Amino acid sequence: MMNNFYATCSDENILALISEQDDELAFAELYDRYFKTLFNYAYSKVNDRFTAQEIVQELFVSLWQQRRQNRVECGRSFLFTIAKRLIISFYRKEYTRQHHYGQWEIQRSETSDLADQPTLASDLQNRYEEGLHLLSPKCHEVFVMSRQGFSNKQIGEQLGISEKTVEQHITKALRILKAHLKEHMICALLLFATF
Repeated sequence: MMNNFYATCSDENILALISEQDDELAFAELYDRYFKTLFNYAYSKVNDRFTAQEIVQELFVSLWQQRRQNRVECGRSFLFTIAKRLIISFYRKEYTRQHHYGQWEIQRSETSDLADQPTLASDLQNRYEEGLHLLSPKCHEVFVMSRQGFSNKQIGEQLGISEKTVEQHITKALRILKAHLKEHMICALLLFATF
């Protein structure tokens, strides 16, 4: 008999019973009337059953907790307005979460790259030094002096050889080193710019 009473009440009367008399049976009636409709609406917006269910549950919990504050003229539009706000809130949180996750991924990647750099530089330095040992003593001496900033003329004068011979030694050294460092070519080019 009592359930029949609630079934014949308008949404607005149900909401009034909830807010004015803390009527749990009226609340249960409203829940039964709208859960499925609100769930379908939320699901159509978020495309995830679990999230849609969470949104509708949050809507009804919030409705009960704030029942004294709600003065409602149209029950259906009131419920859908709350659902819409909760869906927007979900997307804001999701966007923030994705954004922070994306930032974390970038940072993690950069940190990983930075952590690899000393290893790559050390490996390249070792390969470079191995390559220097492949050079003849005179070629080695000329090349090292050229990397220390001496001009071809200065090297020639110090070693008693012509500038042309200095150029030939440097060209030969570069060819041998580049062949030795071919798997590290990009790093090697950077290295040659700094040594």
